Amino acid sequence: MTVDFPVQVGRWRALALWTRGQHAPIAPDSTVFTATHGTLGLPVMFGAATVIEMVVLHLLIPWLWLGALIAAVSVASLILLATSVALSRAHPHVLSTEALVLRMSGTVVARVHRASISSVRIHRRYGIVSPALDGGRLVLPTQDGTTVDIELSTATEVVVPALSKRWKISGFAHSFGVQVDDPAALVAALTPSTSATAVDRRSKRVANNRTTSASTVIPDPAQRGEV
Repeated sequence: MTVDFPVQVGRWRALALWTRGQHAPIAPDSTVFTATHGTLGLPVMFGAATVIEMVVLHLLIPWLWLGALIAAVSVASLILLATSVALSRAHPHVLSTEALVLRMSGTVVARVHRASISSVRIHRRYGIVSPALDGGRLVLPTQDGTTVDIELSTATEVVVPALSKRWKISGFAHSFGVQVDDPAALVAALTPSTSATAVDRRSKRVANNRTTSASTVIPDPAQRGEV
């Protein structure tokens, strides 16, 4: 397993991992960035509505076989909903030494090489709550919008899957709007170390000072009368 190809797990294993508060395996030198804020509101509402519908239909439908059939379909839809949420929870975004792997609904959407990232910053946006690709900008939000903006020096291929091919998003993006629970940590991880930059600057100053000193030590031949 390489550092920028995290393990994909199935629905049932994802559900088991979610119930234990865990995620799919990743490489030892990689870091996960979860995006759970704003992901449970709609599923909980849908689940509650489904349970209420099951109770009402059970009371209203006089045919036992029909009530049992509707109840089975409702339970299956609840299981599908729960495993879909589990897939997202078990497959967060992953940052390795090589790339930032962005995922949506348990599927890899893009692999952004760290060398191509020109800037990253915290920027909270609330207007878009569903994936969108517009003008080379890919937005991967939750119901809480996005928290981090990422700009690239070169565009990268993106594919956002959907239940219908008509809703599938694919193309190339040179910037991203991403939702993560800890935007400050992601920005810090993608920003070059300030201490390393300071050391490099100090090294350059020392080198320049040495060059200046060397040039002043060597006497001018004209002043020595050798010309």
